[in-house]
Amino acid sequence: MSQNHAKKEIHKPQLLFVDDESNVLKSLKRIFIDDDFEIELIGSGEKALEFIRKQPVDLILSDHNMPGMSGVDFFQAVQEILPDTIRMLITGRGDMEVALEAINRGHIYKYFSKPWDDEALRISILHALEFKRTQEIIRQQEEALARFQSYRQTMVTVSHYINNFNCSLMMSLDATKNLDKLSEKEKDTLEAAFVSSKKISEVLRILNEIQNLRIVDYPHTDGMLDIEQEVEKAIKKIEQEV
Repeated sequence: MSQNHAKKEIHKPQLLFVDDESNVLKSLKRIFIDDDFEIELIGSGEKALEFIRKQPVDLILSDHNMPGMSGVDFFQAVQEILPDTIRMLITGRGDMEVALEAINRGHIYKYFSKPWDDEALRISILHALEFKRTQEIIRQQEEALARFQSYRQTMVTVSHYINNFNCSLMMSLDATKNLDKLSEKEKDTLEAAFVSSKKISEVLRILNEIQNLRIVDYPHTDGMLDIEQEVEKAIKKIEQEV
């Protein structure tokens, strides 16, 4: 992967905590004091929805029991606005009915019962963010693969036509080469045409190398094939040949 592409993927996770109690929000934020996260604290589901319509986030942790909009209703709305955002709910102890409703309606990733364990909550959120990052890498690779397949199909078609034309040209040049009474200038012109035709054959060979590239997906590493970089390398190689 190119350095520029790698830098583009550097992203500070954006977290949103929603609870009507400010002390709870401050306590949640303190759990991540040593993590390099951007954390937004909002006191209601309604205000949180206004916020995410303007500012997408990677993960939302919300209490269920809030005045006005409940956590389940909030996450059901979030699902419509930010379907790829990770959603986690805090419920009362033993409130399984709410948790199941949140899973079915809000498609939450995980729920926590009060009182929660700070370290367990932190680890769960770290794992969730890593999962989201992995899914994003896979998505990028799938898009890259789709682009590469499009490149390859185009090159197969173009190479086929160029090769046919080039073969016809070579046959014509071979026939012309054996003609009598060619002037030195005509011979030089024929020789230049032969050289150009050979260069076309070399370009076709390089294009064939791109067509035969194998894509390997490494979703948990940065060692992925950069399709654009491979094509750029091939173009430079063609320019050197011709």
